[in-house]
Amino acid sequence: METERFRVQCGDCFGLCCTALAFSASSDFGHDKPEATPCRNLDNEYRCRIHDRLRPSGYKGCTVYDCFGAGQQISQVTFQGIYDETTKPVMYALYPKMVHLQEMMWYLTDGIRPATRTIHPLLEDKLSELDALTRSSPNELAALDLDHVRATVLPLLAQIEELVQTPVAGTGKRSLPRDWIGKNLAGQDFSGSSVRGQFLLATNLSNSRLCGVNFLGADLRDCQLAGADLTDALFLTQAQVNAAQGDAKTRLPERLLRPSHWA
Repeated sequence: METERFRVQCGDCFGLCCTALAFSASSDFGHDKPEATPCRNLDNEYRCRIHDRLRPSGYKGCTVYDCFGAGQQISQVTFQGIYDETTKPVMYALYPKMVHLQEMMWYLTDGIRPATRTIHPLLEDKLSELDALTRSSPNELAALDLDHVRATVLPLLAQIEELVQTPVAGTGKRSLPRDWIGKNLAGQDFSGSSVRGQFLLATNLSNSRLCGVNFLGADLRDCQLAGADLTDALFLTQAQVNAAQGDAKTRLPERLLRPSHWA
């Protein structure tokens, strides 16, 4: 599936992430905002008034967030561009579910690589199934059992991980820390490892080799990735990259964009 499917197209969205979701005042957000309420920085055209200065204005969390293209999908496909007092509450309720569907599709698409050619038909079938779900009517989407869908995707992700990591197994550092937070692990080879669900807050992985590392669900806020090689990283998302700190020498997978705040 084309990467563009998952690129955020704010021009085709009604500012759903700035309205449907709630956030609390913190180092990431400048004020409290309840769900289903427009952010104070959202204008009448559903655009952010401070988009070009979010970080210095205290809204770093907004620069990290990524909806995997769910905003434009639910705005233009599910609701066919109709945004009024009748559709708004339903749209806000269904938006998080669409984000999860798009995210699962992102992971499966990431798994379609040479090392997984034996299961490409399975991945493509599941992607077609998920794509059909993202085109469901509002009522069908509301009734969708997301936990059931996720349960059908997880075994495929496990197969992807095994096929991708087997060729590099044993080449990287096998003695992994139990606690990654704040650790200085610069210049090491973690190829074929997994940091799934780990907190890598301010972990220093500068100049490290991360070939085939499984990043599923890992928290990379302020993780130092200057000069790191993430070319073949597995299940890495734009949001994770946005949350980390890298530089011009950081090597990213082709499907991910280099954040503007990286040096």
